[in-house]
Amino acid sequence: MMRAAAILLVVGVMVGALAAAAPAVDTNQAFLWNGVHWQQVTTDGKAGYIFGIGNLADYEVAASKGRNLACISRAFVDDLKARTVMQIIQEVDKYYQDNPGKLGTPVIEVVLGQLTKPSPAEAQPGTTKK
Repeated sequence: MMRAAAILLVVGVMVGALAAAAPAVDTNQAFLWNGVHWQQVTTDGKAGYIFGIGNLADYEVAASKGRNLACISRAFVDDLKARTVMQIIQEVDKYYQDNPGKLGTPVIEVVLGQLTKPSPAEAQPGTTKK
């Protein structure tokens, strides 16, 4: 019970750090962190972001109840079994350092689209599942 409370406290602090670090946005538009935002955030803030994606992916996979509806989420959950959050942070940092012209690319696209290998159950673009 005490361990769960400590984990919730840490997650709460990370979320608070993310909120404090995020620039003000127009509430009528969606806000996606991109490479510019990523470079301005501390390692703790980056870890909170990756943990948040992981938490959402875990939830989506669990909610799919074994059906292959959540291929990207499933691939990310599997990815987290092979790589640490710090490794993912370093890979995202490297992506933006190696691609300065792509700082406008959303972080979530880099993490899920560039660094995560799709699930084999996912259909390839231009094909249909049978």
